[in-house]
This record gives sequence, C-alpha cells and structure tokens, in this order.
Amino acid sequence: MKNLRENLLVFDADYVVEKNVGVVRLFCKDENGKNVLVLDSTFKPYFYVMPKEGKLAELRKKIESLETEKIEAKIFSVEVVEKIWEGKEVKLIKITIDNPRRIPDVRDLIKDWEEVKETYEYSISFYRRYLIDKKIEPVNWIEVEGKEIENKGNYQVDRIIEAKHVRPTEIKKEIPFKILAFDTEFIEEDGKQKLIMLSIADNSGFKRVLTTFSWEGAQKFVNFVKNEKELIEKFMEIVKEQNPDFICTYNGDGFDFPRLKERAEEFHLKLKLGRDEEAIKVVRRGRISSARTKGRVHIDLFVFIDHILSASLKSEVLTLDEVAQELLGVGKKEMKYKEMVEIWSKKEQLNRLAEYSMWDSELTLRLAEYILPQIFAISQITGLIPFDACRNTYSQLVEAFLMKRAFADNVLIPNSPKQEELQKRRLAPAYKGAIVIEPKKGIHSNILVFDFRSLYPTVICTHNISPETFNCEHKECREKNKVPGTNWHFCIKKEGFIPKHLRDLIVTRKKIKEQMKKIEKNSEEYKRLDNMQYALKILSNAMYGYFGFFGSRWYRRECGASAAAFGRYYITKVIEIAKKEGFDVIYADTDSCFAKLGD
Repeated sequence: MKNLRENLLVFDADYVVEKNVGVVRLFCKDENGKNVLVLDSTFKPYFYVMPKEGKLAELRKKIESLETEKIEAKIFSVEVVEKIWEGKEVKLIKITIDNPRRIPDVRDLIKDWEEVKETYEYSISFYRRYLIDKKIEPVNWIEVEGKEIENKGNYQVDRIIEAKHVRPTEIKKEIPFKILAFDTEFIEEDGKQKLIMLSIADNSGFKRVLTTFSWEGAQKFVNFVKNEKELIEKFMEIVKEQNPDFICTYNGDGFDFPRLKERAEEFHLKLKLGRDEEAIKVVRRGRISSARTKGRVHIDLFVFIDHILSASLKSEVLTLDEVAQELLGVGKKEMKYKEMVEIWSKKEQLNRLAEYSMWDSELTLRLAEYILPQIFAISQITGLIPFDACRNTYSQLVEAFLMKRAFADNVLIPNSPKQEELQKRRLAPAYKGAIVIEPKKGIHSNILVFDFRSLYPTVICTHNISPETFNCEHKECREKNKVPGTNWHFCIKKEGFIPKHLRDLIVTRKKIKEQMKKIEKNSEEYKRLDNMQYALKILSNAMYGYFGFFGSRWYRRECGASAAAFGRYYITKVIEIAKKEGFDVIYADTDSCFAKLGD
C-alpha cells in the first residue's frame, strides 16, 4: 500500500487494544468529504509517580526491577522528569507501558510502597491523553503521514490509514457533515413498551417513518414493516445507507436508546449504528448514562441544553416543543400520549400520527443544525470530542480546558478527589456569595445602570486567584493583595496557572468580538466567530464556580470565596460612590447597580 501525507478533519476518537498495544482510532473526513479512519499505534500510555523526599533514586530502581508479567503489562521506560506542581518544579518518575488498560494495574502494584508519596495522571482516558499530548483539537484539521491499508475490520469508511505521524495543522476549511435525526414512538401494551413508529430525517432531504402497521393512503415517506424486529433492522440499514457523521436525538440517552436497545436485545439483535462492527454501548458521562456509537457521533441535544443552554433560556421546561419554540420560532405538532394510544388502538387518523412522528425528527434535525456549531466550538477550545463536549457540565468543560493547558505548560494535573474527600467537600459550609440590595418598590424613571463586564473572571485575573498562589510567603503580597474581610491573600509576584489561561480566554473573546464588528451578520464567518465567542464566554464565566465544585481537580474553596469577597467589595464601592455623588441607589445585585439620575 502507498505511503501518503494528507490533511484530515477529525471529529471522533477512541481506542482499541490489539496484541496488548493501544491503538488510537481517529474518525475523520478528507478534503473531498470522504470518510477516513486513522489508526495510530505509535503512542504509548504513561502515568507519574511522586517519590517521598530523598527516595527518587531508590524508587526508580525498585520500579525498574518490577515484575509485571502476571498483570500482562510490559514497562517500556522508567524516567525521571520535571513538572510544575503547586507552582514549583518537582522531580517525578514517568512510567510508560504497552497496554493502556493495564495502567491501573501497574499503579496498584506500587501506589502503597513506602517510597511513594502519590501517583498522578493514571485515570485519564487513553484517547484523551493522546489528543492532549498531540495538541489535537477535535473538529479541526490534522496532518497525517502513513500508509493506506486494507479494510480488514469491516469499517464503514472509504479509506483506512495506518499512521506514522499525526500532528495538528493550521489549515482552515469547512467540510459539511452529514447529520441524521431520529425519534421513536413507544406505547404500553400488555405491560410492555412496544415500538410502533420510528422517524428519520437528515440534512440531505431524506425523510422516513417506519411503522409496524400498514394502511391505505399513507404519506410517501411512510414505510411499512412486519414487526418491531424488522423495524429495528430497517433502521440500522437506513443509517448504514444514509451514512451520517452525527446521529442526533432529543433525550436519546434517557429515552430512545435505552428502549431501542432493550427491544433489540429481546429480538437477539445487535444495535449497530456506528462505523465499526460494535453494538451501541452505554457509557457513564458524569451523572448520566450515554449511548455511544463510534465514528457516527451520537449527540443528545437535550443533555447539552439542560447542562449549558438552559441558563440563558426563558423557558423553565426543556421539552422539545418549548425549546424549539424559543430557539427556532416553531414547535411540535400537538398530540398527547393518550391520543396516540387511542389512534393506534383504533387504527384511525394514522396519517396524523405519522406526521406527528415525522415532524419530531425534522424539528430535532433543525435544532441540531442550530446547536452543533456551538458544540463544535466548545470541542475545539476544551479538546473534548463532540460526544463528550455535548454531555459535560460547566465545571467539567472548565476542567477539560485546564487539563489541555496544563500539558502545554508542563503542569502536573491533580487527581480527581476520592470518595472520602468528595464527602468532606460536600459537607463544607457554603461561602458567602454576591451582594444583593432589594429593589425599592415603585415605577422608576431616569435610571442609570452600572455593570461590571465579566466581574468574577476579571477579579480572578486582577487578583491572581489560583490554588497555588493562595497565602504565599511574601510580605508584599500580604499587604497589597489581601482579600477583603479575611486574613487571606494571593501572590502578585508570579502569575497563577488559572488566571493566566482565564486571561487568555477573555482576551481572545474580546478580539473575536472586534472581528465580528467588521463582518456581515448573516455570513458563515460571522456565525462561526459568534459560536466561538459564546464558547469562550461559557468557559470564562464558569471558572469562578469551578473553584468550589466538589468534584474538581483544581478545587480550592478559598479561591471561590475570595472571588466573591472581591466582587462584594467592588460593587459596594460603586454604591458608596453613587450615594456620595447624590444618586439614589434603587437596586443592586452581584455585578450591577441601578440608580436614579435625580438632578
């Protein structure tokens, strides 16, 4: 097979183990829109061990003589490296092995040795480790060197490349993705959930409703099948034929996929929807179980809206109807579950039921076209593949961004908290939040509004609030950067890890907003930049809350409390100045103040 070098757009990633070696799989599009699978077995998994003081050489020797045959792992190298930990350079031992699935086993062999202080970076998923170390941004371009190989795995791709080198590239080119949305209709019969209809719509104009009952005068998009088993088989067949890159649902993780999977298993079917030969898998992503397909990315729009967009929506309920009404200006067709059951049992008005089902998929597709660019922007900034980016909460997105930046800065990534520590953090009393002055009753005119731009992010940057800068030993910092109302202070001599990268987010967003002023509002470039600035805003504003998120790696309660204290200090100062100048303050909350102009 020929050697080649080409640019590819990567949009999904995972890994498999072959002959005890981790192989990263990158699902990509080439410049002509063809599907390409990149297999890279050159990257090796590793983790770090921090020795106790004076035990470095002794620990290294001990690890080098470690016997790992019983756990079927091979140690490739044991090397001493320098990393930054809590703002200082430290020496660690980096252990590199062959099989990524054996990292926890190797760690277990050494974690309790008396020479070991702690182990780090052992729980990072192998494909994420790969993307972080290679500085690859999902939904962006990479340059791949390697050779084209035979498709022995029956992958549903146009080509497979065995990679020698994979690196990010500066190329900027838009490639249209194929997006498919589907929706299911289940009713309860004889105490069992029965699949009666499944609708499909994609962005090439394809429309289909599959149903298990046939009737006269059905719409052209309706296809009849004999039973549920045939319906599921036909669905898999259509997905293969239409060949989407993204499969979008609205609450597919919580409703459609669990029920579909259950029905498929009952008929001894493997629910295969990815570009490999594997059945759909249910994996944990934070608090939720998620349906994962490889190479065809399942995006659950409901989860993304619930975690990220809901805060900016007027609607208090996140039904497809309410969300679509607000974001797209159009909602669902009306039909209650009771009506659906009645239509199906009487076999009357079936065209109405088919229309209802079809429109749900078309609406989900339109919502996907609106929301996917926002998810892609978040993927690029955080380094998370879209499957993960659409399911993570604010704090998880912040953490992914910081992990990516930590590697670039040679900073050792802290461990996630263990159960005991989690419990301790949960029980910690809430620290004092923002200041609120209750509004004065009545209708007011001639109002001046004062508002801090990004109060908490700028406070964190201005006062260098970061876990490793907290209560440094410098007298000057104690005097010049004291937290109001506390005995705490933050270092001003060396920039903290979090303020450094938060400042970068703020500056980048400001530049993008300046660029947007010079571009036509309806242009594709304007939309792309708007999605990017929104993603930057999400991360910037979430940084303050991340300090106090009990599951965070860079947890420091005092940092969150300090940001809030500085916030109270500044808004109070504004109120005092306003009153001194003769303004009548009628309302204040967190980062803004409303005052009457008076004379």
